[in-house]
Amino acid sequence: MTIEVLNYPLSPCGEKVRFALAEKGLPFVDRHVDLGSKENLGSDFLRLNPKGLVPVLLDGDIVVSDSTVILEYIEDRWPDRPLRPATPLERARMRRWTKHVDEVLHPAWPGIAWPILVRPKWQMKSSQEVEAMLAALLDDKRRERQRRLFEQGLDSSEFQSSMSTFLGTCEEMETDLSTSSWLAGNAYSLADITLLAYFVAMEIFGFERVFTPFSRVRDWYASACARPCFSGHPRNMLPASRLNEIQMAALTPPLAMTMKV
Repeated sequence: MTIEVLNYPLSPCGEKVRFALAEKGLPFVDRHVDLGSKENLGSDFLRLNPKGLVPVLLDGDIVVSDSTVILEYIEDRWPDRPLRPATPLERARMRRWTKHVDEVLHPAWPGIAWPILVRPKWQMKSSQEVEAMLAALLDDKRRERQRRLFEQGLDSSEFQSSMSTFLGTCEEMETDLSTSSWLAGNAYSLADITLLAYFVAMEIFGFERVFTPFSRVRDWYASACARPCFSGHPRNMLPASRLNEIQMAALTPPLAMTMKV
């Protein structure tokens, strides 16, 4: 049975699914969905996920969407190398963190990621093309947020607010990591995988100095990146061309000047 992941490279929601599959040693096929050109709003993708969001996991004829739901599906479907802790308390800690990501960190994430991952592509398009892509968005608030991020980039209020949310997450992690090696206890779990995806992206964006002052978080990140499934670092799972493109965008003068966080 072939496992497929429909994903946009460096989207944390898709990356955490890929990280979980890698940790379990499950081979899968990557199918890249270009969010910059709104491929996720095309009829083919919307048949798989009417919300138009990545990732989508295909397990043969089975379609599963929503990254947190996908992680639970993976754990139930392939229980070897478990990523749910053994005790009820540790499972509760794990789910508190996945809930935090879903309700706090991820809603703030576009303010950091969108200007780096998507804005450079939109800046190469005509104003008519940009308006057409904005008009295709299904959610009014999301449409206006993307308009502001397109027009203002990292100078937007969304960027500063998103960075504050990320820092608040680091502070909470630092507290939890004072009593255990991993976020839900002394075993690596879905809590760690879920957060790791955002920290990998922050490093690739050139924002690692935001979290390095947190000593326990810094050590946690180093340990997570050293997991054998990553063959040295999670960035090795990204297409080299996409990684180079993102890093070049992060080094452009306007972006570099905004990186005073």
